[in-house]
Amino acid sequence: MGRGFDLGDRSKISALISLQKAGIEKEKAEKISEGARLKGCSAYNFVLNNRDSISEITDQQQLLLFISTYEELKKDVERICKNKLFIMEYHPNPTISSTLAWDNIPGKIKEILIDLRYRGDYGAVTRPYLQRLAYAGDLTGFGRMIADRTTWFFVPQDRFKRRVDFYESN
Repeated sequence: MGRGFDLGDRSKISALISLQKAGIEKEKAEKISEGARLKGCSAYNFVLNNRDSISEITDQQQLLLFISTYEELKKDVERICKNKLFIMEYHPNPTISSTLAWDNIPGKIKEILIDLRYRGDYGAVTRPYLQRLAYAGDLTGFGRMIADRTTWFFVPQDRFKRRVDFYESN
């Protein structure tokens, strides 16, 4: 469903609201939102069974869904980085305010954290490797960490390479 808009992670009402905000007609949005919370084979079967009745969404609608999803994930990464427990565990100054902890993370690192969250690669397993470097603003160390294939062995090679290339070129 559009770039990065995963119905499996959304409630029906959340999906419906997002779809309508992206300019998808009410009837089509209602039909699409029936796929909320479906994953794996169930999601695949939903698409197969409803492809003809739903039809395609426009490129503009896909872009609006992407922007909406990106903003949601950006807020989630901010929430994670402002979490007092993470600050106490990983920040070089554990008494820093949550706002300053977030504001002091370089934009380049924030972009990668958002991408990692977007792709499902920023979680309990990888966070300990990244959070300390993000809080410290260690651009070099963070770059080395995201380029370490042994840490990201579960990430498809193409995604890994594109992420590293993006980081190194910005």
